[in-house]
Amino acid sequence: MKKTIGLILLGVSVIAILTNYYLLTDDHQSKILSYFTFIGIIAGLLLVIPFGMIPLIIYDNHEYDANLSIESLVEKIRYRAVLFNNISVTIFFFTILIILVSFYLLVFPPIAASVNDQNYLSTSLTIRIGSSVLLVFLVQILFRVFKYLLRVAAFYNAKADAIEFNKFKPEIELDKLMELFTPDKYDISDLQQPSVSDNFIEMIKAKLAK
Repeated sequence: MKKTIGLILLGVSVIAILTNYYLLTDDHQSKILSYFTFIGIIAGLLLVIPFGMIPLIIYDNHEYDANLSIESLVEKIRYRAVLFNNISVTIFFFTILIILVSFYLLVFPPIAASVNDQNYLSTSLTIRIGSSVLLVFLVQILFRVFKYLLRVAAFYNAKADAIEFNKFKPEIELDKLMELFTPDKYDISDLQQPSVSDNFIEMIKAKLAK
């Protein structure tokens, strides 16, 4: 019920924003409508956001609590997966932000106005090269962490799926279900990928071998 009321308030607030932008011309009425729209958005968010679940999803999924039932155990494993998944999504958006800022710095390098025309080209080239190298290494590290956390989240979800499936089909042994959903070959360790320098060295070796 609270969530429904919150969604209704948010919908009405969106309609009020559109009305205020496109239809109202009186400044006094516009200010009053903007005030009530702001109140409606705040009230809607307070009703929609599940504040009680935020600690579980973000930083604390009550690992210290005893498992009183299979349902509570599965729920805790699911929260574990959600935690890793949310961290991976945060890292992904952070990586996108870094890429956008880096491209902006490459196009518009922050060169001081005191730099004369003779030094402008060398200074600009140095900044661009340095930004490119830092961008490549930083994005590579962040993307590897992103993939690793996604694999860990999928691993925990698979464990929870096996436990839940065992409740539906108790005649199937749990260890077989664990092997089915999360086999021994399911590796959650970090992938050993060659670095940019290793690739460059291998390319030079291949050229020299010819």
